[in-house]
Amino acid sequence: MSFLLFLGCTEFDFAEEWQLDRLRLLAIRAEPAEPRPGDFVSFTSLSYVPEGVEWSALWLACVDGDTEGCTLDAALLDQLEHADEMTEAEVAALFAALQAGGLVGVEPGMPLAWVAPADALDDLDQAARLEGKSATVTVNLVGGEDNELTLKAIPISEATTPNHNPDLLPITFDGVAIDATAGVTVDAGNAIDLSVALDGTLETYTYVTTDGLSETRTEELSFRWYTSGGTFGGSGDTGAGPPSFGGEEGVTSSDQGWITPAEPGAYRLDAVVLDGRGGMGWQSLSVTVR
Repeated sequence: MSFLLFLGCTEFDFAEEWQLDRLRLLAIRAEPAEPRPGDFVSFTSLSYVPEGVEWSALWLACVDGDTEGCTLDAALLDQLEHADEMTEAEVAALFAALQAGGLVGVEPGMPLAWVAPADALDDLDQAARLEGKSATVTVNLVGGEDNELTLKAIPISEATTPNHNPDLLPITFDGVAIDATAGVTVDAGNAIDLSVALDGTLETYTYVTTDGLSETRTEELSFRWYTSGGTFGGSGDTGAGPPSFGGEEGVTSSDQGWITPAEPGAYRLDAVVLDGRGGMGWQSLSVTVR
């Protein structure tokens, strides 16, 4: 794999935010969603890669990184290109240096894992440690001539009510839950009412204000829909396209009308939920249009 692929960014011109018409990184999920110092953190992602496109993704993590994301010593990446020429001890030493420099992993083929630094909050007093600080995860997804750079903030804290990722129930078609492992077959040009709902209840958490006061709050969810074919709007009641990221109090589900593609073939639907605190979840569905 050539890490020269990760250099540079390409601008894209595509019709709608919800259209899966190019390489896309739609969501990143850390587990746990709000680690404590020293916690082991694993990552999963929701991506869209066009059929037949070879791809790779470089994942980095850092604490108090700038707004442009994390960086890693390019010389270490150059050495990784020659790992097949190294001894086991040399490879182990190289990976230890890469991880110390912020490497989370490389996809495909490498686990995405990171340890929140044990000293991440050492510069904060006890009250501030409850609120904590953010780590930055930088993902550079490359496929063909496309390049997608994504940053995600991961809170590190000693909160008494740490965040947990939201999970979603299966997507429903006209009120019927669809088994994601089996997919679904539909007619071309059909109007369908989609829906997705939170699997569980809204979390209540303690928020520490800038004045040091503790407030009890309830998270506010927001939803996004994506598809590789057809159009949103039509039979649903949420308008033409995915809801905004804003979130609304008490909302635990999302309805969306979908007009299935006019052309037969294989397509994909994704529903993503965000809890406004860094937590994410999703449901994906393979759709065959006949």
